[in-house]
Amino acid sequence: MNIQYLKREEIDKVKWNSCVHYATNGNVFGYMWYLDFVGKDWDALIEGDYESVFPLVWRDGFFGKKELYQPHLMRELGVYSINVLSQARVRKFIEAIPEEFNKIDITLNEQNFLPNKETYKQKEYVNHQLLLNAPYEELADNFSRELLLTLEKAEDYGLRPVSNLKPEKTANFYLKHTKDRKGKEQKFHAMQRVMYNVLHRGWGFASGVANEQNELIAVNFLIYSHNKVLNFMPVVSKEGEEKGALAYMINMLFRSHAGRPQIFDFNTREVDELAQGFGAQTNPYYQLKIDKRKWGVV
Repeated sequence: MNIQYLKREEIDKVKWNSCVHYATNGNVFGYMWYLDFVGKDWDALIEGDYESVFPLVWRDGFFGKKELYQPHLMRELGVYSINVLSQARVRKFIEAIPEEFNKIDITLNEQNFLPNKETYKQKEYVNHQLLLNAPYEELADNFSRELLLTLEKAEDYGLRPVSNLKPEKTANFYLKHTKDRKGKEQKFHAMQRVMYNVLHRGWGFASGVANEQNELIAVNFLIYSHNKVLNFMPVVSKEGEEKGALAYMINMLFRSHAGRPQIFDFNTREVDELAQGFGAQTNPYYQLKIDKRKWGVV
């Protein structure tokens, strides 16, 4: 297996994006434009003539060294391939990571099955996905009782869908109401860049929910990629949370997308009651940690 390390500027853009597009495990996070907007500094490992690619998103560490990390708004990366992704292939890529990256803390995609746990420190995360190819009535048959009550409550509150939201309004709502304070400002700017690029390509749209007073209480941005609808950035206000606005918003999307051969990707990192309430299946993926530093320093 021929794996080479290339700097970002040495990568063939067309071949890279083609590999991610046709990979059996491709997703929007792997495209060059997404990596440039969200990851900023990154290089890559490439197998053969771009049969498999592995983005290496890095930042400066201590004493002039570099470390690999997982940026905000990028749930998973890892090896993308048009070939079968065996444990052996994934292991070869991990072993090919240059020594200059002496600290590694990254999250691999759901088809990157890691070798034995004795060799690599790893942590399991959980994503949720639901196939939407059935009629809405059949999808609703799998909704939990708690979710149905939440949806009834949302109807009683007179919630209504809002469309044609601009990225600035979506991002500003996020900035005001997000509970995840870590990297908030960085996410705020990165999500605007991503949303504008997605809209330019015709790959997604923003949606929202308003109360009876026409005040926005929830927003989301959906991205279409690889036969999936990515739940990119759902945010609710305190009022929206109390009135079930997020469940209402996802249910509206299910109504409009039911019967299509697409998968709704809830984009989670842990067990999510709302996703399970909709009947979503769980898919594990793994965080990989390798620290080559002596006593945590170079």
